[in-house]
Amino acid sequence: MFQFNDNRFTHMPFASPDADGNPKEFCCIPVNGVWKLYHFTGKRWQRIKTGLPAEVFECGPCAEYEDGMWKISFIAGGAKNDPRFRLYRMYGINAKPMAQEFADVGFVRKDHVVYGGRRGPVTIVEPGRVVVLDFPDAEFLYRVSFNPFNPNQLLISGQYPGGEIFSWAYQPGLKKLYEVVADGVPAYKCAFFGEDCFYAQRDGGFEDRHIAKAESLVLNELAAETHIIEKEEPTYSASGNAEFE
Repeated sequence: MFQFNDNRFTHMPFASPDADGNPKEFCCIPVNGVWKLYHFTGKRWQRIKTGLPAEVFECGPCAEYEDGMWKISFIAGGAKNDPRFRLYRMYGINAKPMAQEFADVGFVRKDHVVYGGRRGPVTIVEPGRVVVLDFPDAEFLYRVSFNPFNPNQLLISGQYPGGEIFSWAYQPGLKKLYEVVADGVPAYKCAFFGEDCFYAQRDGGFEDRHIAKAESLVLNELAAETHIIEKEEPTYSASGNAEFE
Protein backbone atom coordinates (compact mmCIF):
# COMPACT_ATOMS: atom_id res chain seq x y z
CA MET A 1 0.00 0.00 0.00
CA PHE A 2 0.99 3.61 -0.63
CA GLN A 3 3.62 2.81 -3.22
CA PHE A 4 4.78 5.62 -5.52
CA ASN A 5 6.90 5.40 -8.67
CA ASP A 6 8.29 8.94 -8.62
CA ASN A 7 9.89 11.36 -6.17
CA ARG A 8 6.98 13.76 -5.70
CA PHE A 9 6.19 14.64 -2.11
CA THR A 10 3.15 12.86 -0.67
CA HIS A 11 0.96 13.70 2.31
CA MET A 12 -2.30 12.98 4.09
CA PRO A 13 -2.70 9.19 3.68
CA PHE A 14 -6.11 7.63 4.15
CA ALA A 15 -7.22 4.08 3.41
CA SER A 16 -10.68 2.57 3.74
CA PRO A 17 -12.11 -0.87 2.86
CA ASP A 18 -14.05 -1.19 -0.38
CA ALA A 19 -17.10 -3.45 -0.90
CA ASP A 20 -14.83 -6.53 -0.79
CA GLY A 21 -12.79 -5.36 2.19
CA ASN A 22 -9.77 -4.39 0.11
CA PRO A 23 -7.98 -1.11 0.83
CA LYS A 24 -8.81 1.97 -1.21
CA GLU A 25 -6.03 4.53 -0.89
CA PHE A 26 -6.24 8.32 -0.92
CA CYS A 27 -3.56 10.96 -0.42
CA CYS A 28 -2.36 14.41 -1.46
CA ILE A 29 0.29 15.09 -4.12
CA PRO A 30 1.45 18.56 -5.23
CA VAL A 31 0.58 19.86 -8.69
CA ASN A 32 2.65 22.93 -9.62
CA GLY A 33 3.32 23.48 -5.92
CA VAL A 34 -0.32 23.16 -4.84
CA TRP A 35 -1.52 20.08 -2.91
CA LYS A 36 -4.31 18.16 -4.66
CA LEU A 37 -6.38 15.04 -3.90
CA TYR A 38 -5.46 11.69 -5.47
CA HIS A 39 -6.77 8.13 -5.26
CA PHE A 40 -5.18 4.84 -6.29
CA THR A 41 -7.05 3.07 -9.10
CA GLY A 42 -5.28 -0.24 -8.54
CA LYS A 43 -2.81 0.60 -11.29
CA ARG A 44 -1.83 4.23 -10.77
CA TRP A 45 -2.39 7.34 -8.70
CA GLN A 46 -5.08 9.44 -10.33
CA ARG A 47 -6.17 12.99 -9.61
CA ILE A 48 -9.61 13.43 -8.04
CA LYS A 49 -11.27 16.07 -10.21
CA THR A 50 -12.91 18.27 -7.62
CA GLY A 51 -13.45 21.11 -10.05
CA LEU A 52 -11.97 23.59 -7.60
CA PRO A 53 -9.58 26.26 -8.98
CA ALA A 54 -5.96 25.28 -9.64
CA GLU A 55 -4.73 27.66 -6.92
CA VAL A 56 -6.85 26.01 -4.20
CA PHE A 57 -5.09 23.64 -1.81
CA GLU A 58 -6.88 20.33 -1.20
CA CYS A 59 -5.99 18.26 1.84
CA GLY A 60 -7.22 15.90 4.53
CA PRO A 61 -9.05 13.27 2.44
CA CYS A 62 -11.34 10.86 4.26
CA ALA A 63 -13.64 8.35 2.60
CA GLU A 64 -16.00 5.43 3.10
CA TYR A 65 -17.70 3.10 0.64
CA GLU A 66 -21.44 3.23 1.14
CA ASP A 67 -24.56 2.95 -1.05
CA GLY A 68 -22.47 1.69 -3.95
CA MET A 69 -20.19 4.74 -4.08
CA TRP A 70 -17.21 6.37 -2.47
CA LYS A 71 -18.26 9.20 -0.18
CA ILE A 72 -15.31 11.56 0.21
CA SER A 73 -14.68 14.56 2.42
CA PHE A 74 -11.73 16.94 2.45
CA ILE A 75 -10.51 20.41 3.39
CA ALA A 76 -9.76 22.99 0.70
CA GLY A 77 -9.03 26.71 0.40
CA GLY A 78 -6.37 29.33 -0.10
CA ALA A 79 -7.68 31.06 -3.22
CA LYS A 80 -6.41 34.61 -3.72
CA ASN A 81 -9.90 36.11 -3.85
CA ASP A 82 -11.15 33.99 -0.92
CA PRO A 83 -8.41 32.39 1.21
CA ARG A 84 -10.81 30.80 3.71
CA PHE A 85 -10.71 27.02 4.02
CA ARG A 86 -13.85 24.89 4.01
CA LEU A 87 -14.88 21.32 4.70
CA TYR A 88 -16.30 19.69 1.55
CA ARG A 89 -18.05 16.41 0.85
CA MET A 90 -18.51 14.47 -2.42
CA TYR A 91 -20.92 11.65 -3.24
CA GLY A 92 -18.74 9.70 -5.64
CA ILE A 93 -15.22 10.19 -6.96
CA ASN A 94 -15.15 13.23 -9.24
CA ALA A 95 -18.63 14.34 -8.13
CA LYS A 96 -19.26 18.02 -7.50
CA PRO A 97 -17.97 19.00 -4.01
CA MET A 98 -20.43 20.53 -1.56
CA ALA A 99 -19.21 22.94 1.11
CA GLN A 100 -20.27 22.04 4.66
CA GLU A 101 -18.54 24.44 7.06
CA PHE A 102 -15.65 26.88 7.26
CA ALA A 103 -12.88 24.65 8.62
CA ASP A 104 -9.14 24.01 8.63
CA VAL A 105 -9.51 20.41 9.83
CA GLY A 106 -12.29 17.86 9.80
CA PHE A 107 -14.28 15.28 7.87
CA VAL A 108 -17.77 13.96 7.18
CA ARG A 109 -18.70 10.36 8.01
CA LYS A 110 -22.29 9.18 7.51
CA ASP A 111 -24.41 11.65 9.51
CA HIS A 112 -21.45 12.96 11.52
CA VAL A 113 -19.83 16.28 10.62
CA VAL A 114 -16.53 17.05 12.36
CA TYR A 115 -14.90 20.44 11.81
CA GLY A 116 -12.57 22.90 13.49
CA GLY A 117 -10.19 25.81 13.10
CA ARG A 118 -6.41 25.75 13.08
CA ARG A 119 -6.40 26.50 16.81
CA GLY A 120 -9.58 24.60 17.60
CA PRO A 121 -12.05 23.94 18.94
CA VAL A 122 -13.22 20.86 17.04
CA THR A 123 -16.99 20.43 16.82
CA ILE A 124 -18.60 17.02 16.34
CA VAL A 125 -22.17 17.26 15.07
CA GLU A 126 -24.14 14.03 15.20
CA PRO A 127 -27.84 13.17 15.53
CA GLY A 128 -29.23 14.57 18.77
CA ARG A 129 -26.10 16.19 20.12
CA VAL A 130 -23.01 18.31 19.57
CA VAL A 131 -19.64 17.56 21.19
CA VAL A 132 -17.01 20.30 21.37
CA LEU A 133 -13.33 19.50 21.92
CA ASP A 134 -10.88 22.15 23.14
CA PHE A 135 -7.11 21.66 23.14
CA PRO A 136 -5.61 23.88 25.86
CA ASP A 137 -1.96 22.94 25.24
CA ALA A 138 -2.03 22.82 21.42
CA GLU A 139 -0.80 25.71 19.31
CA PHE A 140 -2.02 24.36 15.95
CA LEU A 141 -4.09 21.49 14.58
CA TYR A 142 -2.93 20.06 11.25
CA ARG A 143 -5.36 17.22 10.64
CA VAL A 144 -8.38 15.52 12.19
CA SER A 145 -9.49 12.26 10.59
CA PHE A 146 -10.76 8.88 11.79
CA ASN A 147 -9.83 5.21 11.93
CA PRO A 148 -12.13 3.32 9.50
CA PHE A 149 -11.82 0.17 11.62
CA ASN A 150 -12.78 2.11 14.75
CA PRO A 151 -14.84 4.99 13.29
CA ASN A 152 -15.42 6.75 16.60
CA GLN A 153 -11.68 7.10 17.14
CA LEU A 154 -10.31 10.45 16.00
CA LEU A 155 -6.78 10.74 14.64
CA ILE A 156 -5.41 14.20 15.48
CA SER A 157 -2.12 15.75 14.39
CA GLY A 158 -0.99 19.07 15.77
CA GLN A 159 1.76 21.14 17.30
CA TYR A 160 2.57 22.25 20.82
CA PRO A 161 3.81 25.79 21.53
CA GLY A 162 7.48 25.73 20.65
CA GLY A 163 7.04 23.58 17.56
CA GLU A 164 6.93 20.00 18.87
CA ILE A 165 4.58 17.82 16.80
CA PHE A 166 2.03 15.48 18.36
CA SER A 167 -0.08 12.67 16.96
CA TRP A 168 -3.04 11.39 18.98
CA ALA A 169 -5.77 8.79 18.79
CA TYR A 170 -8.77 9.94 20.82
CA GLN A 171 -12.10 8.29 21.59
CA PRO A 172 -14.74 10.94 22.45
CA GLY A 173 -17.20 9.86 25.10
CA LEU A 174 -14.83 7.25 26.50
CA LYS A 175 -12.17 9.98 26.79
CA LYS A 176 -9.39 7.57 25.90
CA LEU A 177 -6.30 9.30 24.52
CA TYR A 178 -3.17 7.71 23.07
CA GLU A 179 0.01 9.17 21.66
CA VAL A 180 0.76 7.55 18.28
CA VAL A 181 4.50 7.04 17.77
CA ALA A 182 5.77 5.59 14.47
CA ASP A 183 9.43 4.68 14.04
CA GLY A 184 10.27 6.71 17.15
CA VAL A 185 8.55 9.95 16.06
CA PRO A 186 4.98 11.28 16.25
CA ALA A 187 3.00 9.72 13.37
CA TYR A 188 2.29 12.99 11.54
CA LYS A 189 -1.08 13.02 9.72
CA CYS A 190 -1.33 9.26 10.15
CA ALA A 191 -3.83 6.74 8.82
CA PHE A 192 -4.65 3.20 9.88
CA PHE A 193 -5.70 0.22 7.82
CA GLY A 194 -6.21 -2.66 10.19
CA GLU A 195 -3.01 -3.01 12.18
CA ASP A 196 -0.91 -1.02 9.70
CA CYS A 197 -0.08 2.63 10.27
CA PHE A 198 0.95 5.06 7.51
CA TYR A 199 2.22 8.58 8.11
CA ALA A 200 3.91 11.55 6.42
CA GLN A 201 7.60 10.94 7.13
CA ARG A 202 9.76 14.05 7.08
CA ASP A 203 12.62 14.15 4.54
CA GLY A 204 13.79 17.77 4.68
CA GLY A 205 11.78 20.92 5.26
CA PHE A 206 8.71 20.70 7.47
CA GLU A 207 6.34 19.78 4.62
CA ASP A 208 8.93 17.90 2.57
CA ARG A 209 7.53 14.46 3.30
CA HIS A 210 6.69 11.09 1.82
CA ILE A 211 4.06 8.64 3.03
CA ALA A 212 5.69 5.71 4.81
CA LYS A 213 4.47 2.57 6.53
CA ALA A 214 5.48 2.46 10.18
CA GLU A 215 8.06 -0.24 10.84
CA SER A 216 7.45 0.14 14.57
CA LEU A 217 4.34 1.50 16.25
CA VAL A 218 3.75 2.45 19.88
CA LEU A 219 0.52 3.75 21.45
CA ASN A 220 1.23 5.50 24.74
CA GLU A 221 -1.81 6.23 26.90
CA LEU A 222 -2.10 9.86 27.99
CA ALA A 223 -4.25 11.61 30.58
CA ALA A 224 -7.05 12.81 28.32
CA GLU A 225 -8.28 15.50 30.70
CA THR A 226 -4.84 17.16 30.56
CA HIS A 227 -4.87 17.61 26.79
CA ILE A 228 -8.53 17.68 25.69
CA ILE A 229 -11.55 19.37 27.25
CA GLU A 230 -14.70 17.64 26.03
CA LYS A 231 -18.13 19.26 26.36
CA GLU A 232 -21.46 17.93 25.16
CA GLU A 233 -24.50 19.91 24.09
CA PRO A 234 -27.81 18.01 24.02
CA THR A 235 -29.20 19.38 20.75
CA TYR A 236 -27.91 20.31 17.32
CA SER A 237 -26.99 23.95 16.79
CA ALA A 238 -27.31 24.99 13.18
CA SER A 239 -24.38 26.72 11.51
CA GLY A 240 -24.39 30.49 11.88
CA ASN A 241 -22.89 30.80 8.40
CA ALA A 242 -25.60 31.70 5.87
CA GLU A 243 -23.48 30.11 3.13
CA PHE A 244 -24.14 26.65 4.58
CA GLU A 245 -27.83 27.02 5.43
